[in-house]
Amino acid sequence: MSSTGESIPPQGSRWTSTIHTQPPVENRARLADVSIDRPLARALPTEAGVDPAGVHAFLDGLARRRIDLHSLHLLRRGRLVAEATWAPYRPDDAPLLYSLSKTFCSAAVGLAVADGALSYDDRLVDLFADVVTDAGPIASRIRVRDCLAMATGHTSDTVWNPRVAQAPGRSPWRTTLGVEPDGEPGATFCYNQWATWTLAEVVRHATGSSVLDLLRARVFGPLGITHATWDTDPARRVLGFSGLRLAPEAIASFFQLLADDGVRDGERILPVEWVTRHRQRHVETAPTQQNPDWAQGYGWQVWHDTHGGYRGDGAFGQFGIIMPTQEAVLVLTGLTLRMQEVLDEVWASLLPAFDRPGTGDDHQLAGRLARAALPTVGGERGGPVHLSFENRTNRWHLMDDADGWQLRWVDADGGDNRIPVGFGHWRRGEMTWVGRRLQVAASGAWVGWGHWVGHVVTLDAPHGVLVRLRDDGSGRMEWVESAPLGATSLAGLAVRG
Repeated sequence: MSSTGESIPPQGSRWTSTIHTQPPVENRARLADVSIDRPLARALPTEAGVDPAGVHAFLDGLARRRIDLHSLHLLRRGRLVAEATWAPYRPDDAPLLYSLSKTFCSAAVGLAVADGALSYDDRLVDLFADVVTDAGPIASRIRVRDCLAMATGHTSDTVWNPRVAQAPGRSPWRTTLGVEPDGEPGATFCYNQWATWTLAEVVRHATGSSVLDLLRARVFGPLGITHATWDTDPARRVLGFSGLRLAPEAIASFFQLLADDGVRDGERILPVEWVTRHRQRHVETAPTQQNPDWAQGYGWQVWHDTHGGYRGDGAFGQFGIIMPTQEAVLVLTGLTLRMQEVLDEVWASLLPAFDRPGTGDDHQLAGRLARAALPTVGGERGGPVHLSFENRTNRWHLMDDADGWQLRWVDADGGDNRIPVGFGHWRRGEMTWVGRRLQVAASGAWVGWGHWVGHVVTLDAPHGVLVRLRDDGSGRMEWVESAPLGATSLAGLAVRG
């Protein structure tokens, strides 16, 4: 199974390196690079009442906090006013969204209810009557709406576990509904994965379509989103709670649709009842959440925030933020464990920029965003090299070429891959395993005597690894920032197909 999702990972540290800036390329309204067939309308920040200085302040604030973004899309009144993709990521890359996937799954439930396939008040024991025979009196009261609000009555996420997830057919729900909640369905909040996974299976059982197929036909199609994948469990059931992979502009288009009450260009795409209810506060979260922007209540797979808005979010810094008062949408992707700090910077630097007299220059901001890039590895190019390295689980062979190096990597998952590695720039490549592939980019350098470091960024997920090779023939791999959720190797992040 690919990665699971959590909204608030623990605090952690960040690896840093010398920055090599990329050559400037004009980024504003590059329609040749957009990732959807119906690109969002563009406008200059000042045309939409956004002070460019506020965007600068936001970027500066994250830089001071040493937080890396992978993409930024800021919309005001339906128009995209600031956008950037940090190299080596490109606008059409579709990384793993982790728990930001949950908001999309919720929308699919709304479509199924609007079609009459099920009701928000349906009990799970009735929807799973073919397999559930031993649910207790409290578990028997859990409804679809309780799963949407993360209020099944359970007080921990231990109901779901990998062993249960591997059970075939609808058997997992026989086990999970057999766990009697300690709290009250509809009132007791506990952030978990099982509730959303259940919603995805409810939709499939009631409609005959997966949540991905339903969204492709009814939402993604009208929005012009042509590329979307969703990870599945070992039984090939769409996860629901995590696993969706979308390009950042596609995420922005969807969250703008939410801000626009489910209507795009006069066409209703999402049902009124779901749009209205999903953003309402259905349960309090303060007793279980310490960070202020996770303690303001929960809707239907969205969090309420400290400034009157709401959002979907996913582990390591994936955000879809709706700011109703400012008529704005902000979509961010990145790699950080300090998600509250990202929101702190939004409120402190970006929020004051709306409807403030402009003190910044539109074109200066566009130039900065066009040059956005993750730092490459700083160090020396070194001379010709043809060396082999290994540890207990990996073997590497490093050979120089005209643009840097070729890194051959043989791993314990059965992969035998050659990765192009740039010096002072990123080079893109692909890693493959049987039935799976992973788009990557890499840069490297000799950082000390006999010590070569390669930074391999996964373009299908918000992660990266450092490969450290030494002249004694040893080598090791370490995750940048933190290991992924639910994956122990790069193969665990790969996309099927």
